[in-house]
Amino acid sequence: MKKRPLIIPKKIAQGDTVRLIAPAGFVSQKQLDYTTKTLEKLGLKTIYSKIILKKTGYLAGSDSGRLNDLHAAFLCKKSQLILCIRGGYGTMRLLKNIDYDLIRQHPKIIIGYSDITALLQAIYKYSGLVGFHGVVGISAFTAYTKSAFGQILMQPSNQQLILNYQPPENKNPTPYIIQSGKATGILAGGNLSMLVALLGTPYDISWKGKLIFIEEINEYPYKIDKFLTQLLLAGKLQEASGLILGVFNACDIDGENTKREKSFSLQEVLTERLKPLNIPILYGFSFGHISRQAIFPIGILAEMNTHTQSVRLLESCLLR
Repeated sequence: MKKRPLIIPKKIAQGDTVRLIAPAGFVSQKQLDYTTKTLEKLGLKTIYSKIILKKTGYLAGSDSGRLNDLHAAFLCKKSQLILCIRGGYGTMRLLKNIDYDLIRQHPKIIIGYSDITALLQAIYKYSGLVGFHGVVGISAFTAYTKSAFGQILMQPSNQQLILNYQPPENKNPTPYIIQSGKATGILAGGNLSMLVALLGTPYDISWKGKLIFIEEINEYPYKIDKFLTQLLLAGKLQEASGLILGVFNACDIDGENTKREKSFSLQEVLTERLKPLNIPILYGFSFGHISRQAIFPIGILAEMNTHTQSVRLLESCLLR
């Protein structure tokens, strides 16, 4: 496949309008109200289509309805940013019928995470548009998250530094280094199970020389082992220049998992499966299904540093 030219969207500013979409799981009125109020507090206006609250099984309406709403969001002249309200499941069902030429001709910021991984990676691959892995509308928008949102989307700069969340004193830090070092590459990644689900499809991404960021939620260590082993068997992980692992929320053998039979811990699985790659690997960067969320621009050259727990963008991710 011929590589698409990179398309960098324009930054946003206070007073701009956000178009809300639900390309995956269905949305409640309460979630919609929360999202609009949260964005208003950030100085942003919101608009959305009349189908935003549609529900078909576990999906936010029909595939055709969600697809049309996605296209309408890119065509919308009133909005400067597209925000997915939530993940869930459903974006993979849209990929084959997305008009990537339309997106290329009407670029703007699109942001989300979890199931939205498939949408962001497909858009980047087939249109060249830089997408943003970060918050969804129902995210907590903590102080760290608000800072990341403003820093990346509203005040972009060259050589921008994304620092991991640093917990208060006397709090045990979550992060740990599996393999120390620095690595440079194009940012790509997202939810682990979604990245595995894309294997063998036209929407699978190249991992060669990439800085891959990965997160997951509610999967037992053996499931994480299975996903990583599949990526190893597919030759994907061996091609990465570095791995930035988020917080794998509720994926360890504590909590509900204590009721299960003896298990490797999450750290044991990650270390045993990944350390032999001999590339820089940091676990516990603040992104994923947690309240404090960093934002990573997909398709942008960056450098990771395990010692400083940071990711530095080596090129601008937005037009100023």
